[in-house]
Amino acid sequence: MMSSIAVAAASAGLRGLAQPIIGNLSSFASRYVGVDMAREMVDLETIILPQLNLIIASAESQPQHVNNIVQKCLQRLKVELSQAEDLLDEHEYDLLKHRMKQKKLSVFSVHGQCQGPISNPFIWVLSNISSLSPHNTKMLNHLKEVKSILEKAKNFLGVLSVATQVSADTAGSRVIQDTTTFREEKVFGRDKDRDSIINLLFDPAMVGGGNSNIKGYSSIAIVGAGGAGKTTLLQYICSDDRVQNNFHVIWVCMSHKLDIRKHTTEVIESLATEETPKIQNLDTLQRKLKNLLLEKREKELLLVLDDVWFEQRHHSEWEQFLAPLISAEFNKGIRILVSSRSKELPSVLNCRKTVSLEDIEENDFLTFFRYYSLGHVLIGNEELEEELQGIGDDIAKKLRRSPLEAKAVASRLSRMLDVEIWKHARDSKQLDGNIMENLLWSYQRLDPQVQRCFLYCSIFPKGYMFHIDEIILLWEAEGFVSSNGRSERAEGITRQYFYELSLSGFFGKQSHGKDSHVGYRMHDLFHDLAENLSIDDGYRIETEENTEIPQFVRHISISVPSLERHAASICKLEQLHTLIFFNPVADIGKFLKPMLKKLKKLRVLSLCFFSSYTLPKHIGKLKHLRYLNLERTSISKLPKSSCKLYHLLVLKMNKKVPKTLPKKANNLISLRRINGPLKDVCNVGMLTSLEDMKEFQVKKEKGYEIGQLGSLTKLRGHLHIMNLENVQNRNAAKDAKLQEKANLDALRLVWNHDTYKNNNVDLEVLEGLEPSSRLNELAIEGYRSTSYPKWLSGCSQSLRSLELLNCTFLENLPSNLQCFARCRSLALLNLTGLKRLSPLPENLTSLKFGGCSSLCFISKEEEEHGVNPAREKALQPLTSSTELETLTEILRLDGSELEQFQACFQELQYPVSTISARRRDVAQLVLPLTLRRLELSSCNITDQALSECLRSLTSLKDLALLHITTLSALPSKQVMENLSMLSSVGITSCRSLCSVAGLGAIASLEKFAISFCPSLELSDRRILPSQLKEVTVRGCTIHDGFLHDDLPFLVNLEISKCRTPSVLQVGAWPSLKCLKLCDCLDVCFLVGLPALESLQEVQLVLPNLGADSFTGCKGNWRSLRVRTSSLLHDLSELEGFAPPMLLTIEGCQEPDFSLEGIQNLSSIIGLSFMNCKVQSISAMKDLASLETLAFFDCPLLISLPELPPSVQYLDIIGCQILEKSCRSRRGEDRRKISQIPHVVMYE
Repeated sequence: MMSSIAVAAASAGLRGLAQPIIGNLSSFASRYVGVDMAREMVDLETIILPQLNLIIASAESQPQHVNNIVQKCLQRLKVELSQAEDLLDEHEYDLLKHRMKQKKLSVFSVHGQCQGPISNPFIWVLSNISSLSPHNTKMLNHLKEVKSILEKAKNFLGVLSVATQVSADTAGSRVIQDTTTFREEKVFGRDKDRDSIINLLFDPAMVGGGNSNIKGYSSIAIVGAGGAGKTTLLQYICSDDRVQNNFHVIWVCMSHKLDIRKHTTEVIESLATEETPKIQNLDTLQRKLKNLLLEKREKELLLVLDDVWFEQRHHSEWEQFLAPLISAEFNKGIRILVSSRSKELPSVLNCRKTVSLEDIEENDFLTFFRYYSLGHVLIGNEELEEELQGIGDDIAKKLRRSPLEAKAVASRLSRMLDVEIWKHARDSKQLDGNIMENLLWSYQRLDPQVQRCFLYCSIFPKGYMFHIDEIILLWEAEGFVSSNGRSERAEGITRQYFYELSLSGFFGKQSHGKDSHVGYRMHDLFHDLAENLSIDDGYRIETEENTEIPQFVRHISISVPSLERHAASICKLEQLHTLIFFNPVADIGKFLKPMLKKLKKLRVLSLCFFSSYTLPKHIGKLKHLRYLNLERTSISKLPKSSCKLYHLLVLKMNKKVPKTLPKKANNLISLRRINGPLKDVCNVGMLTSLEDMKEFQVKKEKGYEIGQLGSLTKLRGHLHIMNLENVQNRNAAKDAKLQEKANLDALRLVWNHDTYKNNNVDLEVLEGLEPSSRLNELAIEGYRSTSYPKWLSGCSQSLRSLELLNCTFLENLPSNLQCFARCRSLALLNLTGLKRLSPLPENLTSLKFGGCSSLCFISKEEEEHGVNPAREKALQPLTSSTELETLTEILRLDGSELEQFQACFQELQYPVSTISARRRDVAQLVLPLTLRRLELSSCNITDQALSECLRSLTSLKDLALLHITTLSALPSKQVMENLSMLSSVGITSCRSLCSVAGLGAIASLEKFAISFCPSLELSDRRILPSQLKEVTVRGCTIHDGFLHDDLPFLVNLEISKCRTPSVLQVGAWPSLKCLKLCDCLDVCFLVGLPALESLQEVQLVLPNLGADSFTGCKGNWRSLRVRTSSLLHDLSELEGFAPPMLLTIEGCQEPDFSLEGIQNLSSIIGLSFMNCKVQSISAMKDLASLETLAFFDCPLLISLPELPPSVQYLDIIGCQILEKSCRSRRGEDRRKISQIPHVVMYE
């Protein structure tokens, strides 16, 4: 095996490296590198590449003594070809540089077309051949060396009489079709194993009890050889409904080495319901984990530890890792499922049952092999299918019933439906070898470019969760793409590569995280294979020990906290293409500058938590750089030199940090992906490769015309075009060429007019902005015309979402709106001129309707009686004699004067629109029965009309009522009980609302929020149904009895800015985790707080609340938010009170805030000050566990206190004085933050 692996390692990626290089040279370089070079191009395609394939194929079948010599030849070939690749890349860089300069010199017409003296950039290169001659000479020398090496290898094999013939099933042969979809994954022969283990999970004896002294958890171990299907069985168990419905599953891929900090963090991230701050201190991590475990009471926990490796010397580390799970406070216990290749496991796992994974039955194994080799392929020839199945069964019998081997081999055979190839595989001695030989066989039959992509993955840690969109961009940036003459986008090709690897079993699909995002993991054996094959190309730095890095390594990843011992070695790797930091590096700021000076061949640079706000200017020297990832940094500004990165394809910046791009960012002419603020970039039309552009602002300035969008033909996703009032006419709008942008999914068109006049130009402009007929989402905002564009009807078969906002002159909906068959979401907001609501799309599931003041909705009964109580109620506030006289004068005005009056006196807009409504015909509100979400805002609708409308909406899940002044009561219980799927009700600013009694009849209601309804007094306990999980009340009046005890499922309760009794009674709610009581001035005392044992997050921003309300509370809360330091002092003195992990001071008015004298604050890991008037803060140095410190909107804060050395993260946002002090090089605060690794500051 070692012989074949060694030769494969020497040749690994060589075909994939050679083919695109030679293809690029022959099709591109020969155009401009001179006659001598052109002759070499012919030799490359006709001589070198065929010889290379023959030599590699021959070497793979030779004895070890022959291979030693051939290996050296192949390794030299790699070096020479790689250097030729870099030289070619420099040629392309010079070409791109000139192309950019030509665009700068060119004159852009209003259409965004480039009109310049040079239309073909190759002409320039040919005319300047002398300037490129040094490159040509180097390239020629490298290619001559390649030919020489190949000739020597060929002669050597010829002397040995080796037949250089390529076998019938060499890499990439007979690929029958492109892979565009994933095959359904199936599990064979493991149902009994699954059921028996699930039964054990539900056995009460598996938690606590027994003779073990370890209480609170136990484990079940699945033991088997590598590739036997342990991970697949674990996934099969965890996806079963019995497990999903009863357990919260936490999956941790152990990958050989136990890393306590890393794996504890993974458990925390799986349990947390929101993003958690990064914590480095292990004690703090474990306290946090323990608190999260206590929170998870609704389901039992199932911790899955996949691929555990154990050595006795690591026993204490396992005890430390599992310590939080032993907590006696977590009385439900925790189940643990373990997979391992060895029965020797840590005793601390408390393993109650070991399941030895036997081979699956032979018939099941044959069925498995047939499924992956033939089960998803349409052959169309029964005789051929039978013959292939027979040969396939013979092959399967050689694989020792190993599912991993079977899937790898069968999947490759399914891509080569040729009897001779299958026979060759059946007779191959390689498939008689061990599991690594069989995986190698599968690898060798991948396309060379796919092989190269697979090998690249060796630089990722074992167990790494791959995401398609991430890895394919990296492959493209590295140049692993060969289009083979196809006209596909590079990203589409790399996506096909990933699908090919996944279908062949090299990647396994797995959901993860709180949102169950789908990712992919590589099996450890495949990872071992990639690592062995790429030993000279890829390298992982995972320990702080000094290790020798191979001289010609091209790709490196770093997972250590310090570069002190590795920086010098890395700087010597001048051929390095990839530098990826996976974990925070404390001293990266010290070493990044010298690295960038030395590593000039970098194509991929991904930084992690670099605390500076800009990159070193040397970044501009990286001519080859294509991928720059700054997402996990605080970098907000790029240096001017970054505008010379003409090859850059992908730029990722931190989404949470305000970003600015250099003025010449339009020089980045290869840029495709960016999450920076492109709206401020002048002449953005120069970025002709751009695919992502979230927002574009039209300005009356040169370089910001809408025609800039015309050359951006590759845009996709969402596009938001603002300030369309600055577009002059239809022809100018056409220059955007939106109709040609077929990859756009969503388009938002916004006018920001400063007048209320009908603008005929808007219709012309909108006609010119016709989008592709494939558009899915369309929003039009601020449009000032009475007519719709003609092209809108053509979108009826594609649009899934339509939004019309602030289009005040539209009087009707589109005439064919009911025919928008695919439309699921419709928003009609502030269409004040709308006179009639025509039939809506019949398959609509979401509707937002509001601000249409010309419409008034009544019930059928009200319509029959000719009454309009909605109009009468709306006019009640306007019935004084003075107001009536004013309204009479308004009614005498003609239309244009009325509009002018309305524009000048906007405070009278409501009376004017109400009178306008009086002139309109009233109507019933008839909505599609398919609605699941309904939002009504600022509508004229009667109580009866709402009841009549809701009665038939039995599919409704979410209901929101906002700013409806005509509504006095929710529908009756008889109506509400029909809404059997309604789970959320939100009511805001319905000032006439007096009753919500109907809520109590909604058996499915889980979330209720009501805000600022001044006429409503909440006192009846029957209002809140017992199954509620979330209740929010703001700006209302609450009486005793409203908050009753019968809310067993209540998780979140918020009451803010309400009138309440001075003594507020909270119920004994067993599930309550989050309690927020803010700005309720009446509250002086809380009753029942100590009984809330599940409470984790507490916000008590109540100025008159005393500490006596907390008597008997044990604390142990995850977070606490208060207003004053005095309350903190009082709390700390309560007997047995434990401080929270996260503390927030909000709205504090104390000029000098002191933590001095407050006891037991050493366990706090996060401290925040929000909206405070504090000028100084003292006594913070003793917070020994503090890792995260944040200041938000504290404009008077002058300076920082002395900080403890434990602080790792500092945010200063909206604190201008403090920010200025921290940025000052000579300031004292600059010294205080100099040792904090991660600092974010902005206004």
